[in-house]
This record gives sequence, C-alpha cells and structure tokens, in this order.
Amino acid sequence: MTMPTLSGFARKTFTSLRGVAAVALVSGLALGPASAEDYPEMTLKFGHPYAETHPLAKGAQMFADTIAEKSDGAITVEVFPNSTIGSSRDLVESIQIGVVDFALVPTTNVASFYPPLDIFYLPFLFRDSEHAYAVSDGPVGEALYADMLDKTGIRTLGMYESGFRTITTRDKKIEKPEDMEGVKFRVVNNPLNVATFKALGANPTPMALSEVFTGLQQGTVDGQDNPVGNVKAFGFDKVQGNITLSNHQWAGIMFLADDKMWADLPDNVKDLFAATAKETQEWERKELNAVESQYLDEMEADGMVVTRLTPEQAAAFQKAMEPVWEEYREKIGSDLIQSAVEAN
Repeated sequence: MTMPTLSGFARKTFTSLRGVAAVALVSGLALGPASAEDYPEMTLKFGHPYAETHPLAKGAQMFADTIAEKSDGAITVEVFPNSTIGSSRDLVESIQIGVVDFALVPTTNVASFYPPLDIFYLPFLFRDSEHAYAVSDGPVGEALYADMLDKTGIRTLGMYESGFRTITTRDKKIEKPEDMEGVKFRVVNNPLNVATFKALGANPTPMALSEVFTGLQQGTVDGQDNPVGNVKAFGFDKVQGNITLSNHQWAGIMFLADDKMWADLPDNVKDLFAATAKETQEWERKELNAVESQYLDEMEADGMVVTRLTPEQAAAFQKAMEPVWEEYREKIGSDLIQSAVEAN
C-alpha cells in the first residue's frame, strides 16, 4: 500500500523522548536500598482482565510483590485479576475518577478514550515484535502517551503485550479471507476492530473479554481473535477447534496509572513505581514470548487444528484489510502512521 510522506511528527517527538530518557536515568540512579521509613504507608488498587495463569497477570503480581519488597512492606498494591473489578473499559473509567490506581488495558480499549491509539491496531502495521516495541517504546509512543496524559489525565507507565492476534473458529478452518464470510465473530468493542472483520465479510459482534468463553460455548459467536496466550489462558481452545496464526494485529497492553494519584506521590515513590513498571514490562514480554510456542504445542496436542499461513496467504489477508487503512488514515493521521511505519 502507498504510504504518505513523513512530516514533522517524528522530529517533534525526539526532544520529548530525550527528556523522558533523562528522567528515567535520574530515576534509576535514585533507586537504592529502601527501608520502611523511606516510604509512606499506602494501599493502591491494580485491576486487569487477565486470568491468573497469563504472563500479563503474573507481571502485574510481580509489580505488586516488587513494590512491597522494595518499600519493606510500606506500600501495598492489591491486584484484582480476571475483570473482578471491571472490564477493560470499566478500568479506564475507574482510573479517570480515581477508583482504581493502576490497570492493564489493551491499547484498542484505551483508544475509545484517546483515538490516536488506534494506530496500534491498524491491521498488519507491525512487521514483528521488535518493530512494535520500537513504536511503543520510542518517540512515537512517548509522544502519544504525553498527549494522552494531557487530554485524559491518564498516565502510561509501560507497555506490556499479549502478542500477535490469531483467528479461532469452532468448526470452520480459516485459510483465506473468503473463509470468514458470514462467520459470527467476537471482536473487541472498538470501531476499528469491527471494521477489520467487516472487511473480511464476517459478522463482527463486540463483546467484553470476560464474556467470550460463554459466548463461544453457547454459540452466540462462532469465532474470535486473540493472541495465543489469551486463547490458552481463557480456555478458548476448549470450545474452538481451529486456530489460524494470522498475526493481523499486535496487542499492546498499556500499564496505566491515575495521574491525580501520581501527582500526590513523593518523588521516591514515583521513581519506585516507574522503574518497577519498566522492569516488569521487560520480564512480561520475555515470558510471554517464551511460553507462546509451548501453549501452541499443547493446544495442537489436544486436537486443535493449527493453520500456519504461507506468505501468499498472509498477503491475501493484508490486501483484504487495506480498506481499514483508507478509512482510518485521516482519523489517525497520515504523519503518525508514517512515523510508525518507519520506526526502528
């Protein structure tokens, strides 16, 4: 597809990134051995929609455990997994009103509150994980997070991931775009995700992640798209017979914080939270990628049919989804798209 020429977006963000990097360096140097008297006593809430066995849930718990250890028990982070205090959308709203302090939420759900984040879900935008990290961790991501903070009052501490999304169905093997015609298909409740599967001829049905297993089990929907880790952790493989490794979107999971809560924190607590978020981000990414092939092997051994697309088949899906790019080019911004495409 033809991409627009690069303008000033990436250049404008470089200075901002240098400032962020400097703060991070100072923060890292500020961290040292802690004792209870170094930190005020506090209890904070951390919500997310993931099952406890998922690397994302383990990363959140690791954050809480590390904070407790480094603060010598002064700071308690209570983790609420598996949508127990709300769906992804609920968690974003709860952060905005100060009911929840931290949350893990997919970029596509946060995009409902800050539309430029739709950049992360343009189909086939990312070449591989390293490209996705270059966008999320580099000048493009830092500029987005700063602007989102200004417009929504939500701070971004990091970007976990759940990997590249796959397509699963109950009975129908998906090898080409035409195979999706008429399939009742669960999608994330975001217009871009709806448009993506309408482009394939499917019948997309928005549904919260916590409702997907029941929807698949009862036949409300016949298929869904999620990364391998989610398929395994939520048991979708028990009610779906086929998985196609389409890798059509990368699922970045934002580590969010209530900025009003953040503003009241002492500097050493801010430093502790920021550094620990980055540490657990790196751990979670490595863990997720390490276990993904294991999950896939287990699902295949249990009878799930795994379809690995050839380059020609993947190109057919990409071509079928090109109308989504045309629809969202102006909404997201040509400069932003171009900066993401060229990130490295």
